[in-house]
Amino acid sequence: MTQGGLIARARNPFWLAPMAGITDVCFRRLMDEMQAGVLISELVSAKGLFFNSEKTKKMMRIHKNPGTIVGIQLFGESAEDIVNAVNIVEETGADFVDINMGCPVKKVIKKGCGAALMRDPAYLETFLSTIKKGIRLPLTVKMRTGWNENELTIHECVEAAYQSGCEWVAIHGRTRAQGYEGKADWDLIAEVKHRAKLPIIGNGDIRSAAQAKKRLQETGVDAVMIGRGALRNPWIFKECADVPVERASLELLTHYLNGLLENYDLRSTLIMLRKFSSWLVFGYPGASKFRKSMFECNTADEVMQQAENFFSHVAKLPVPAFEDNEEFMMGGHG
Repeated sequence: MTQGGLIARARNPFWLAPMAGITDVCFRRLMDEMQAGVLISELVSAKGLFFNSEKTKKMMRIHKNPGTIVGIQLFGESAEDIVNAVNIVEETGADFVDINMGCPVKKVIKKGCGAALMRDPAYLETFLSTIKKGIRLPLTVKMRTGWNENELTIHECVEAAYQSGCEWVAIHGRTRAQGYEGKADWDLIAEVKHRAKLPIIGNGDIRSAAQAKKRLQETGVDAVMIGRGALRNPWIFKECADVPVERASLELLTHYLNGLLENYDLRSTLIMLRKFSSWLVFGYPGASKFRKSMFECNTADEVMQQAENFFSHVAKLPVPAFEDNEEFMMGGHG
């Protein structure tokens, strides 16, 4: 496949951002039904696949008959580790492999992975070129703007990705030093898009469909990725695509629960259902009390009962806006 050909297969330019511990097979299937343009897994350890970890393999499961292209995001200490891991990725039916160059977490960067790869663009080109030559699947990357404000290597790293044959570069508009603090630098993303020779995907602080459309139009990027905005509002992709939306939180939660039960044991199902429920109630009166009550729920049935009570009480209230100055999951997610 020629460079840049993969993006033509995306359903639309509003994509689900990969999020550690979140974008598993159940959440991706839900977002597929919500019309997300592209789906990408949470970051997966190449070493974990090399050691045949069943837990790691489960992170790469892909639901049946996805409505758009699905990628598996990998991180690894060496290009060889990535190449070996892709042999296993191919068995999942994934459409492409995405290399994580954005994760700011210490246990990842101390191994030279994640955002650490942005510190040496020359090495990065060799790293990505070696991977590209060793795999059959299309290759993409997701990176930040640089290590810190004094080390903004984004232009050089995008050029390295282009020279190595990557299909696109997704950019989270923050440095590694910022983590998830401050504001995403969309002016810099627009500047990168203007200079780049391959498709550029923008990511960071997209909290509403209107905001997503505005960023797409103003910056000229080829697509926008939505992360935390989709946790608060799972219908955001339909809204971006101007598809009529009927917000039925309890029905959505029930559908998500059914997917969890198909893929996980009862303990994991309970943990993930608690999290999803807590995201859905953010912004409503009584949300804080509801989130605290989740820790007292010992079964999925108890969670669903609490959710039913909550959503019946707020049914006639307006949908809470996800304001720009509102903090939500600032600890990060990969």
